Amino acid sequence: MPTAKQNMVEAVDPGHGMGKASQQRMQGIYAASPIYTGDLTDDSITSEFQAEVMDGVRPAGFLFDGFDTAYVDTSPEGVNTGGGGLPATPYVPNPTSPGPGSMNATDQAEAPEGFGEEPSDQFGSGVGHALQPRTTSEQISAQTLGSYQLGRSTG
Repeated sequence: MPTAKQNMVEAVDPGHGMGKASQQRMQGIYAASPIYTGDLTDDSITSEFQAEVMDGVRPAGFLFDGFDTAYVDTSPEGVNTGGGGLPATPYVPNPTSPGPGSMNATDQAEAPEGFGEEPSDQFGSGVGHALQPRTTSEQISAQTLGSYQLGRSTG
């Protein structure tokens, strides 16, 4: 876990002098600021970010059918496959052409039998590269703000 905590809204008063702002004077000038009234704290920002960004669910709206930032039930195992513009497998698109005179993906036939069913090792060699999407989705969903380690992309 990181050991260097970053300043958010609870700044340390560096004292008064050239190039330094006095927190006491700032509080006097901006007394109604949520930072100085105590409504906005490092803990409140951290918990709101965790709830709204890391674990949030975005409702359906312009261009989107909704989105769960916790990656719950988003892995491709349950994807419908076949012809008519559907992917060949949960992991690869359908390689077939719609046919002569058509550019409409819904005119695609099913992919050749067995196409894309055996994953290849072309996607890398790092930690977790061969994991199933559901496994990585669960790992991403379990992350919390502050659980990251400097210089590491895995837990």
